[in-house]
Amino acid sequence: MKRSKWTAAMAAVLLCLAMVLAGCGDKKEEKTETKAETKAETKAETKAETKAETEEVKKETPAAGGSDSKVIYVIGKESQYNHWLCLQDGAEDCGKDKGYEIIYQAPPLGEVDIEKQVSMVEAAIGTKPAAIVLAPNDTDALAGVCADVQEAGIPMVLVDSKISTEDYDCLVALDNEAAGAAVAEELAQRIGGSGQVGIISAVPGGATIMARENGFINHIKENYPDIEIVGEILYSQNDSSKAMSQTYDMLAAYPEIKAFYTTNTPTAEGIASALEEKDLGGKVLLGSFDASDTINAYIQDGTIAACSVAEAYNMGYESVAQAINLIEGKAVESFVDSGNSIVTPANFDEEHIQELLYPFGRE
Repeated sequence: MKRSKWTAAMAAVLLCLAMVLAGCGDKKEEKTETKAETKAETKAETKAETKAETEEVKKETPAAGGSDSKVIYVIGKESQYNHWLCLQDGAEDCGKDKGYEIIYQAPPLGEVDIEKQVSMVEAAIGTKPAAIVLAPNDTDALAGVCADVQEAGIPMVLVDSKISTEDYDCLVALDNEAAGAAVAEELAQRIGGSGQVGIISAVPGGATIMARENGFINHIKENYPDIEIVGEILYSQNDSSKAMSQTYDMLAAYPEIKAFYTTNTPTAEGIASALEEKDLGGKVLLGSFDASDTINAYIQDGTIAACSVAEAYNMGYESVAQAINLIEGKAVESFVDSGNSIVTPANFDEEHIQELLYPFGRE
């Protein structure tokens, strides 16, 4: 009897112990499951947040790479003078019209900053844009990087100037030789078809500058045997102060000189300023290229007898339009003439001339 009671008691104790242990096990499993669920939920939330952030970054970053890119780089010679500001406006407007993002860049030191322009093109290639539009600062120095653009399979459009090779798809520019010849004709008429003329050009080596020089020189030699181009061609390196000094030197060396010819805005500003300082404005004439508010005043007062002004807005717009044609597999011409006008004191007040000279309004 005692044994039976003892056995029953032991069984009861063991049963209670088993129930306690079972309860602890359930709590442990429940705790483990809760911890696992929390970890899984946290991981899922983190992954979702990371994905959302990544998508947001993608939205903010310009599209680049291969056929899906909607970015076109436009790399100009500089970004200070009206010619380049108008070109930039034209390029950006075309991009807006046709659904492309335009990134305009230019070397901070302008046309003399050739190495910087090369590095800009190299960096643009690395982003794999839809196309690159380039106004090369040097005929030879930019040829190599243009070949790199072609090798990368990126459409290559040149604007304003060309390079020494054929490593591009299209050139959009004015006919610089013809423009140089037109300035030569106007200047020759104004000085009576005879006398001495000096040339102070911008930066040697650029295709645009060389074409403007050749157009002027060849037209004078072929049509005006009594006009003498004196001395060597001088180069201002786009420095107006240097152009002033060079003008003083030529005036001293050739006191009978009747006119000067130059190929860009900063050089023209320096020459005209020197003529004004010597009280020779309108007496010794100047033929030049491209407008600025300062140049416009010199045209109006007669110091500049003829100035070729490019249709810069059209040049920028058309260069991007041709790039987009290439992107979309359409045929393009190898050369597109963007046009220009010869501005003189006589036509200065004409409506279209005023629009060219003051594209951002007149103060």
